Amino acid sequence: MRRPIRLVLTVRQLWPALALLLVACNASTTAPVVGSAFAPNIAAALDSTLQDERHAESIYLRVLADHGNVLPFFNVVVAEQRHSALLEALLRGRGLTVPESRWTLDNVPRFTTVREACTAAATAEVDNVALYDRFLALDLPTEVRQVFTANRRASVEKHLPAFQQCR
Repeated sequence: MRRPIRLVLTVRQLWPALALLLVACNASTTAPVVGSAFAPNIAAALDSTLQDERHAESIYLRVLADHGNVLPFFNVVVAEQRHSALLEALLRGRGLTVPESRWTLDNVPRFTTVREACTAAATAEVDNVALYDRFLALDLPTEVRQVFTANRRASVEKHLPAFQQCR
């Protein structure tokens, strides 16, 4: 029988996500027009980055389900949820439908050891940074650029070092 994974967040943990969300929603002096779609290449970039964040979240939740509340997975999964929430807010801000996740605990890899999971997670964070780098080269709306930059920075400065240390 599967036990549900329970994450308890404090106000201190939620505040940075709320602050980023407020920045993302108020990134420009003019609010986005509800129902105004993004250009196809921007919509594709949002879909790719959202699915990548959700993929990481599902993998990290799988590690937690298999190995317990181990660090750094416990902390990083919360950050991945914030990253997804910021991307979802961009879509909702335009009145667009947020796509369902393609990922579940049942269609992501499992790891025999936490060390093995950390090695794979470090590689995934490097790939995540490369994905954001590719999309940051596009001509992006200000609010999209801000969220992509913030998500990329967290991967480089926090997630990747955490996974490299646990290997």
